[in-house]
Amino acid sequence: MKTVPEIFDELIEALGTNYNELAKTIGLNRSDKFYNLKSGKSTPNYETLQAIIKAYPQVNCRFLLTGEGEPLEKETVRISDEFKELVRQIVLEIQQEKF
Repeated sequence: MKTVPEIFDELIEALGTNYNELAKTIGLNRSDKFYNLKSGKSTPNYETLQAIIKAYPQVNCRFLLTGEGEPLEKETVRISDEFKELVRQIVLEIQQEKF
């Protein structure tokens, strides 16, 4: 199981940022909170985790809480059944026009 410092180090690397920038992005004036996390002196509170997720919606919440999985969510596109049906109908119309 990963430690809090390991989780935050991986997250920082995946985001391509540093502790100072992360602190600024989530509205902290100083990065002391994150350096305390990095050194193992403290753990993140709910407000900090929530601020990170709001500022960086691509962060994998499961990774942030447990260290499991990848730091960032893979971008996925979900296609609704309605859209699939619309595309199917358009394709059928195009095929009928050709014949």
